[in-house]
Amino acid sequence: MKQIDQALQKIELGKKAFDEAEQILAEILQGDAVPSVIEQEPVSEPIETRMEEAGLEFEDKTPPRTDLVCPLCSSKVYDNRPNKRSGQYKETSPDFTCSNIDDCSGVVQGDVRKLRKSWWLNSKDLPQDWINTTVPHNPEADYVDTTKNNNNQEEEKSSPF
Repeated sequence: MKQIDQALQKIELGKKAFDEAEQILAEILQGDAVPSVIEQEPVSEPIETRMEEAGLEFEDKTPPRTDLVCPLCSSKVYDNRPNKRSGQYKETSPDFTCSNIDDCSGVVQGDVRKLRKSWWLNSKDLPQDWINTTVPHNPEADYVDTTKNNNNQEEEKSSPF
């Protein structure tokens, strides 16, 4: 009988140690964040910041785009980048906003009011042709041509080389 009691005591001690180890492991694992299934959009630093860090001077002379059209409702889209640079708009405001707050399917209900469809430069659904620009041939020019030049395409096609 004595041997059985000793064996039971050892089993109880082993079970107690196992429970403590399990508790410690649970506390350790609770500290780990569970990985999310939703992918975060990559955050990239603006080119201006990277150029500043490299010691290069940056002055954006790109005029605001006035030819942009909302892909959802075909209304005019405002280019807010110059207003953000000047400080007229907050840094967190969108780079582009749809002008149509009534019929656009991208309108969302905010906390206080309806919010127009908006895009930031790193938005996944930003049409890439909105930010395509052509650098002027003359480095002294104070503009950047944002229109697509079809004449160059025709010239390239006619060239035998």
